[in-house]
Amino acid sequence: MTKVILSSVVILSLATTLNADFIGAEIGYASWGSTLKGNVKKGAGTLDFENDLGYGNHDINAFMWAYIDHPLPLIPNIKIQKTNYSDASSGTVRSATSFSGKVFSVNETVASSITLDQFDIIPYWRVLDNWINLDIGLNIKSIDGNIQVKSTTTPTRQANVDFTVILPMLYTKARFDLPFSGLSVEADLSYIPYSDSKFTDIKA
Repeated sequence: MTKVILSSVVILSLATTLNADFIGAEIGYASWGSTLKGNVKKGAGTLDFENDLGYGNHDINAFMWAYIDHPLPLIPNIKIQKTNYSDASSGTVRSATSFSGKVFSVNETVASSITLDQFDIIPYWRVLDNWINLDIGLNIKSIDGNIQVKSTTTPTRQANVDFTVILPMLYTKARFDLPFSGLSVEADLSYIPYSDSKFTDIKA
């Protein structure tokens, strides 16, 4: 099983909202700091992102979104999101392991890079629309990833893994307007369980 954990904190967020005749639209951009944890397995061996590959420091990435709300019944609103993630590091393999057909020896130093780019298409319905807004829908998430691991002592020993994953996830979003302030607090959740694994995407 492959386990990847991206914990994050938003550094900067900008959004523009438009409303006309009950139709609303918003586009936004955020920079976020991320920390990579977990492990990856390809073949017989497993590599730990922190202990083998040297990840763990915060990296800054981009997150963009846009949505359109309309008053038409039954027809879902639509939201799209794009999240870019990339990082590179170097580390020392703790124990001999075979990753994607390449054998890395104990105490071998390696350089690696990873990208995990996500694109979300979210049709949703607004079930509450007053000072509390509540949306429910489906998040169709596509993840395009690449992991490269290369020995620094034997450059020809290099593993390169590409993968694409499509995840249909349950989606909900809640927003609370703060009285007399013009401010609001909101959070959204996408979630899918599968066998003994789960994927959770939370933003607030």
